[in-house]
Amino acid sequence: MPAQLTTALRVVGTSLFALAVLGGILAAYVTGYQFIHTEKHYLSFGLYGAILGLHLLIQSLFAFLEHRRMRRAGRPLKLPVPSRSRRSVALCIAAYQEDPDYLRKCLRSAQRIAFADLKVVMVVDGNRQEDAYMLDIFHEVLGGTEQAGFFVWRSNFHEAGDGETEASLQEGMDRVRDVVRSSTFSCIMQKWGGKREVMYTAFKALGDSVDYIQVCDSDTVLDPACTIEMLRVLEEDPQVGGVGGDVQPPGKGMAVEDDQVQAAQVRAAEAWSVHQCNISREQ
Repeated sequence: MPAQLTTALRVVGTSLFALAVLGGILAAYVTGYQFIHTEKHYLSFGLYGAILGLHLLIQSLFAFLEHRRMRRAGRPLKLPVPSRSRRSVALCIAAYQEDPDYLRKCLRSAQRIAFADLKVVMVVDGNRQEDAYMLDIFHEVLGGTEQAGFFVWRSNFHEAGDGETEASLQEGMDRVRDVVRSSTFSCIMQKWGGKREVMYTAFKALGDSVDYIQVCDSDTVLDPACTIEMLRVLEEDPQVGGVGGDVQPPGKGMAVEDDQVQAAQVRAAEAWSVHQCNISREQ
């Protein structure tokens, strides 16, 4: 049966069911028919309550069937080994004068992401002495191995720092690219330029070395399955350019050890518009 016909039949069937339920509820309310009741009608069970209960039961059944269908449909695309080929993903974290506890939780959650060979790039918007604690936290959580690299840059890609020459600026750009591309975990501290400049540095340094780029802020606690689930959506439909996760405020939803949880807001927009956490296809 064609997909469009199937969809049309489902819409018609759902609409007729809704009308039937509404009509039954109205009829039961008007007639006031009761199956059982106490002597003074303190407690009673009638047709109105029976229809509401049946409606809730049917809704729950359909929700269960739809949930099971979606889970079965997703099984063939289980990652980290996608259907077509192995995909590479880089998680870019934008950091600016972050609360130390939030930053630690963010980096630890990135470390727990269930995706093989995930590259993590943290760019700190600031290279002053008061920003150095964020590099220390990076070393504390992700450093200490040959997989980790860092670079403190006097400049950024659009503004030279004090004392920079054209040659030293180019040398800094090359060093940023080398650190980001050669390290599984990397931290770049650069001259302040705002969040767009931070994201530009991460994207510019990565270039076409990865298939997908995931981004988040440094106060985000990521679910271990976030990369797999978002990448699944991108792999299913080549027309989708960017996806995100479920936004949960602190203390609600997918809490990780009762910590603050901020997942992504869905936005298929330019990379500059990204806030919280999402993942997009590299062009």
